[in-house]
Amino acid sequence: MRTKKVKQITTKSLKDKLEQFAFGYTLTETVSEYNIDENGVLKLVKQKKSEKLIPPDVSLIKILYDLDDNKGVYENMTDEELEAEKQKIINTLKDGENHGTQN
Repeated sequence: MRTKKVKQITTKSLKDKLEQFAFGYTLTETVSEYNIDENGVLKLVKQKKSEKLIPPDVSLIKILYDLDDNKGVYENMTDEELEAEKQKIINTLKDGENHGTQN
């Protein structure tokens, strides 16, 4: 029987990932082309690496700083208040996406 490895997500790892998206990062993409030789073995023919700059997301930066300013506030919220806060964050993200697509 095969078991799946489950990646445990911690608050710190989640925040680190959000910060990566908020402040921008460089993504390296590798495209490889293979051919099968006369013996039926895959051989690497071509490989191209490129880097893409993923720009910062200002709305996400704002959300991160708001979360830092409100540490502990969410612990005492009711389910309804948490749902309202979640919707506020989703709307902020959508506004940021819409703003980024309008040029």
